[in-house]
Amino acid sequence: MELTQLLAMDRLGLTPLVGPAPDSPAVRGVYTTDLPDPGRYLDGGELVLTSTTWYREPRDADVFVAALSGAGVAALVAGTAGLGVLPDALAEACARHGLTLLTVGDDISFAALTETVLAALGGGQHRAPSAGLHRGLVTSMASGAGAEGLVDVFARATGVWCAVLSATGRPRAGSVPEVTGHQLARAHRDALAAGGFPAVRTLPGGGELTLFPVQSPVAHRPPAGYLAASGDHRAWAPGVADAAWEVCALLALDKAAAQERRRIEARFLREAVDLLRAGQEEPAEARLRGLGLDPGAPLSALYLSTTGGPYGPELAATVLEDVADLVPGCSVPIPLSDGADGAYLMLVPDRGDDSGAAEAAERLAPLLGDGRAALGTGSPGVGAAGLRRSLEEARGAHRVAALGTGTVRTAGAGALSSHLLLIAAVPDDVRRLYRDRLIGVVERYDAEHGSELVATLTAFLDASGSWQRCAEQLHVHVNTLRYRLQRVEQLTGHSLATLRDRVDFCLALSIDAAGRAHASRVTSESGTA
Repeated sequence: MELTQLLAMDRLGLTPLVGPAPDSPAVRGVYTTDLPDPGRYLDGGELVLTSTTWYREPRDADVFVAALSGAGVAALVAGTAGLGVLPDALAEACARHGLTLLTVGDDISFAALTETVLAALGGGQHRAPSAGLHRGLVTSMASGAGAEGLVDVFARATGVWCAVLSATGRPRAGSVPEVTGHQLARAHRDALAAGGFPAVRTLPGGGELTLFPVQSPVAHRPPAGYLAASGDHRAWAPGVADAAWEVCALLALDKAAAQERRRIEARFLREAVDLLRAGQEEPAEARLRGLGLDPGAPLSALYLSTTGGPYGPELAATVLEDVADLVPGCSVPIPLSDGADGAYLMLVPDRGDDSGAAEAAERLAPLLGDGRAALGTGSPGVGAAGLRRSLEEARGAHRVAALGTGTVRTAGAGALSSHLLLIAAVPDDVRRLYRDRLIGVVERYDAEHGSELVATLTAFLDASGSWQRCAEQLHVHVNTLRYRLQRVEQLTGHSLATLRDRVDFCLALSIDAAGRAHASRVTSESGTA
């Protein structure tokens, strides 16, 4: 297709800023990119689409345009989504290199432009891959281009745009036109909830995505990531889905190499933590510096454990690895050296916003299924002594978090002044025995009679023993409240008139996460005696 034919399509709204030269190549394909130097991925004759997010200074425009001109592309179409306005340096560079520069209106998407041009060229949106695709993928991998290079080669050969997502659904490389990072993350969560891959998800504004899993190099871990590709893989041309699986296999190899680097770093971090706990401060600080961590700057310890769900304890490591990639200055995660808590430890730089813990908590929930997570953080510490204190605080906070309610339970150093820390230090079997001896009899009475004695007791203690305030919160008469609590006293042999017995009840109820969640519902409802 000649450029003049393309410009004659009024519905595309293309406007020349640097007019086509008489010897401009014909358009033979479409290629979308925001790489600063995409020359190695171009064969010539492409209509190159870019949102100019690569632009930072005038020199960037010359590098980008020189790469396109050297590859013999047909023209450049620049959108303003990235910068809001096209830089003058871009038009100047196109004029110097003799490259046609076109703009497109904001009401025309790159996806619509691509479909129109490919349809005019006589092809569909998805093309059967050529025999050279495998060679191109392997060459890209060998060149060190990583995930970005792989998806570029795949998209150029097949017409299927795709993005690489991390294990928690965070976009890492590539893009799908008109699909935001939020939409990709939502499609990832929906696919996990539905189960089974490859998964086809329908986007809110129409269109579809297919998610392919990238195999983890570590046993029992969630997939190392996902390839999110435009369209339904069942409607693609023959061979395209096989090529997508090949991209996933190469992404898995790339992840395995990164995992090996993490394994080496984890060994040195474990040594540093063991030295800190042994009081050998100087060698511990030296190990931390060797890992790129500054012991002279505030660092916080973070403990995370996951139980149940589809992945069990290994999910904690996967999520923390993603956080380490996202939050600058984090260490690699390591399992606790004694394995007592089944938790993973990571050191996080103090940024005043608890960003590491917040990121971990946010990314955990979609992957947990019916599992649970406990996350504890220590206060920021400087130097070996401060970091050793943060490690102790994080471990204690993690034990407190494990007693909490909800899917992802968190606790910080402030929780260490709570009675929950003392409960967390007691062995599980002792906690269960203590609670059952005091509250179990009341629970069994509730189950047999359909009463709400445990919930009423909880509400009374939460109201600090105020009969009137508790009755108002439960929407019952004070006499009804007194009758219920007298029954509790008869069943347990404990008196709510004494502070000691009230403390016993408070401690026992703190052990019962399910009971506390139930009680919080009852306090807002009217009950029956």
